[in-house]
This record gives sequence, C-alpha cells and structure tokens, in this order.
Amino acid sequence: MLSVTGTVKLDGKTVENCKVGFFPDATTFNPDRHGFGFGVTNKEGKFEIQHPQGEKGIFPGKYKVIFILWADKSGKIMPVDTKPSEVDGGVVNLFPSKYEEPSTTPETVTVANQANVFDFDVKTK
Repeated sequence: MLSVTGTVKLDGKTVENCKVGFFPDATTFNPDRHGFGFGVTNKEGKFEIQHPQGEKGIFPGKYKVIFILWADKSGKIMPVDTKPSEVDGGVVNLFPSKYEEPSTTPETVTVANQANVFDFDVKTK
C-alpha cells in the first residue's frame, strides 16, 4: 500500500470534515485487483487515505477523486458520518454535484511508488 495525503480547498479555503474518496479509474471494478480508499479533512484541510479495512494507503494506479461536505439547510457543516436522510430539512453537498460520484468527477490522479501528495482546490463557479 502506498501513502496518499494532501489538502482540500473549496474556492481557495481549506475545509474540515470533507470526505475524500479515491476510486479506481477502471472500466470494470474488480475488488480483488483494485483498491479504493477514503479520508476526512482536518481543521487544516489535510487528509490521509485509508483502505476500507483500515490500513493506511492504497494500491498504485489511476483514481477518480470525489469530495463530499454535507451542510444542513442553515449552512452548518455536518459531521462526516451524517446520514443525509436523517437530517431534518435535508443536507446539501457544498461541493458541486459532479464531484459526488466517481462516474462524474473531473478529478483524476495517479498513485505511484513515490510520495503521493495531492492538493485540490475545487471551484464552485
């Protein structure tokens, strides 16, 4: 497994509690050959990707990157483990909707045998 870290900004500002997902950019997803991973940004907008079994890092390869930062109808950032269907009034992702799914996100990265540090600054406009 290779270490993957970085920062996330939204319109130039770091964001806390953003879920960052790395999904293999492959035509057919094969869980035996490809891994995926998630991280959550801290107060400085920094994240570290972990494999679903809890091991830090992911396998080398090309990945699609998603971003989810839930806020309630008043704009309050919700904890990362929030279930949108359980929030009174619903939630919205502060990132543009195209960043929510591996099939629509424009962000791609390649994880290689090196220091994998990725800094993202997503624009809403």
